[in-house]
Amino acid sequence: MAEMDRLERRLTELAGEVEWPSTPDLRPGVRAGIARARRRRVRLLLVAAVLAVALAAAATAAASIGLRGVTIQRVPRVASPSPPRSGSLGARLALGERYGSVAQAEAAAGFRALVPASLGQPDEVYYQRSPGVLTLVYHPRPGLPATTDGEVGALVMEAAASVDRQSFVKMAGPGTSVRPVTVNGGPGFWISGAEHGFFFYGGGGGRADEFRLAGDVLIWNQAGLAVRVESGLDEPRALALAGTMRRPPV
Repeated sequence: MAEMDRLERRLTELAGEVEWPSTPDLRPGVRAGIARARRRRVRLLLVAAVLAVALAAAATAAASIGLRGVTIQRVPRVASPSPPRSGSLGARLALGERYGSVAQAEAAAGFRALVPASLGQPDEVYYQRSPGVLTLVYHPRPGLPATTDGEVGALVMEAAASVDRQSFVKMAGPGTSVRPVTVNGGPGFWISGAEHGFFFYGGGGGRADEFRLAGDVLIWNQAGLAVRVESGLDEPRALALAGTMRRPPV
């Protein structure tokens, strides 16, 4: 026990005699390291935020493409359409209730329609209450060739344009061209090439997954409406038709 006491005293004495190097002040280095780590975290968060905003903007652009009341979605392929309906033209295309005049359909819709002066009064008029689409039907005639439906030369479909209500939904596959155009001074799109999927959002007389294939279409916003013209016309003639869209006199 005495030996242990002497060893402990000697070690204590040696501790006082040994010159230890001065201990540096570690606080500035630690603070700098913490600051660097924080800056890296902030940079990563900023990058993540920028990517999130960019992805959200890209998704929104892909969905709405700058038109109110319209969704145009790029898809890898267009699925098979719903089985064709039978019956009258209005039933086959799920156009809703038929009316005797444009004025009667306007009263049901709650908005004034645009009518192409170049085609005159439509042959048939429909209004689909859900989602609120008014349709003017023009039968084929000289200068207005039939579409894929032999009874249709042109379908002029209109709905109140809204950023929070997408009345028209389109699914464009790889073979379909979606090209921006100017229609009556405003933005629009000429959709052509391979047939694309089309349905009324939340309506059409059936489930939202019921859709049909559509051919060439000109679609745009005008006078507070989303306007869609499906016809057998080429792009210049479709644009010329759109240039004659007017509200008929009361």
